Amino acid sequence: MNNFLTTFRERLIAFWRTSTEDEKIKLLDDVLSYANLNRQSFPKELKEIQFDPILSPLPVVLEALSKDTETWGDFYVDVLDEILEKAEQIAKPADVLTYISEFYYIESDTRPFVQKIVDKLKKALDSEKIEIQLNAICTLPSYLTNPSITDKELLLERLREKLDDSNWKVRYVAFRYLGFENLLRPGQQLRMTDKIMKVVFGEPAAM
Repeated sequence: MNNFLTTFRERLIAFWRTSTEDEKIKLLDDVLSYANLNRQSFPKELKEIQFDPILSPLPVVLEALSKDTETWGDFYVDVLDEILEKAEQIAKPADVLTYISEFYYIESDTRPFVQKIVDKLKKALDSEKIEIQLNAICTLPSYLTNPSITDKELLLERLREKLDDSNWKVRYVAFRYLGFENLLRPGQQLRMTDKIMKVVFGEPAAM
């Protein structure tokens, strides 16, 4: 029996459809309270349903637990592992990679778990699945302003290397997201061929 599901199923469904702002805030508070009262069972219960497309509990849970990363910081690391592992296994990685965008709640957190997240995303830059690479490229630049990250120069260099990748999608996404953070090389311009590919095929989906 999944007590988390029993307790929150209807409210999770309503969160995306009919909940008021006050009801959403109350749900976030209640999820955090439940997690703290059930520290052993909660991660297992969530894992059973975390990728359920109807309930979509991960965005709610990740926002809720961001208020107590002293307790739940390493939980984010475990969830990232599961997202990346699932993305490697399925035909449509974007179905689960989208959840990484919810990690923005903890991007400025300075606890050690954030370095672990950056290290895992850095490793994902070498994934054979283009979708995973693109997601890592668009996610990592925002961590470069976090004072707790110890290898910023190396990370920035890895990201800038993607500006010269053999795949136009990788080059385009790297240019776009490094540009958002003002991290492009001096004088760096997007290749004309990449501009043309974007017009012909559309903007690469990175999140």
